[in-house]
Amino acid sequence: MKTTTEEHPLMFAARAVDRFLFQPSDPTTLGLIRITTGILVLYVHLVYSIGLTDYVGPYAWIGNDVTQFVRKVNEILGPSYNWKDGWWESDSEIFKGYPTMWSIYYHVEDPKWVWVIHSSILLIMLLFTLGLWTRVTSVLTWIGSLMYLHRLMQPGMLFGMDTMTNLGLFYLMLSPCGAALSLDRWLQVRRERRRLGAQYVPQPPPPMVSATFATRLFQINFCLIYFAAGTSKLMGTSWWNGTAPNGFLLNYSFAPFDVPAYVKFLKMLVAHRWIWELFGTVGVVSTLFLELGFPFLVWNRYTRWLMVSGSILFHTLIALLMGLVTFSLMMMVLVLAFVPPEAVQQMVQSWVSWLQQLALKRTREAGAPVALSR
Repeated sequence: MKTTTEEHPLMFAARAVDRFLFQPSDPTTLGLIRITTGILVLYVHLVYSIGLTDYVGPYAWIGNDVTQFVRKVNEILGPSYNWKDGWWESDSEIFKGYPTMWSIYYHVEDPKWVWVIHSSILLIMLLFTLGLWTRVTSVLTWIGSLMYLHRLMQPGMLFGMDTMTNLGLFYLMLSPCGAALSLDRWLQVRRERRRLGAQYVPQPPPPMVSATFATRLFQINFCLIYFAAGTSKLMGTSWWNGTAPNGFLLNYSFAPFDVPAYVKFLKMLVAHRWIWELFGTVGVVSTLFLELGFPFLVWNRYTRWLMVSGSILFHTLIALLMGLVTFSLMMMVLVLAFVPPEAVQQMVQSWVSWLQQLALKRTREAGAPVALSR
């Protein structure tokens, strides 16, 4: 009988899944994602402070009478249970309201308490950004952000930035994002140094299974977002005939028509038909290539840099041409999940070295006059 030492295909697949999802990895990249996400979340909610009572409270633009109707009375057509035509007339179920929506601002309308709650949430978000008590502040930050999202962004008013922010905070809540680049980590090193004395040598944070699992969640969800965006574009005729860029280049609500250089650029395009056609074709093809190719090419180490760089460039153009700055920044934060921890550590070390050299230079410059006077 012929014997073989080859591994069974199912066992090979199981080991591959185990390596992909559960092999311990460095949490440094998650620490960087926590910092950048925290800065964006803190900025967005600080902006709410300008006219806070216009958003929540008894005199808000969308009053609680409207929110109560949306949450409890408004009828919603449920999903179909088959693929037949006219399903909405036969077997669709009618639901009332959104019972899963909740916010403390549904119940608190006193302006004084609104400001107390708002200030407390801002403080929690600041602590989360700094990485202090991260296991607790990450959960509270997600809940706090969700309360504003549910109160301010009623169905039909939800924007991409809110969705991406909620997505990032949710996965960070499940991750060890405070294990690196945080005050939690600094306090841990400080305690160990006090306990062991001069013999203690700080070590990088240990590899963690939870770090790998959370990073994969970020990566897989980002790929799904791009794939859904790319396939949905294929359903529109403008993405087949190359005129899709006109939708944002000539949209006065988004495009920067107040910038003279941009208007001059558009006039140059329309003055030369072939340049306009070439610009539209390149824009369509490159966008579809990025969104449809990203979920497949980003996993290869030789093409990953191309996909990540393309994503950053893509969202930079969205920020400049459509004014969706916070959305673009949040998408750039999410794509950081594909940056190896080693690269983040090298970047942080270069920043630390630069700051140390700058501080040393300032110290020498400050001490120079004293030496001359002596």
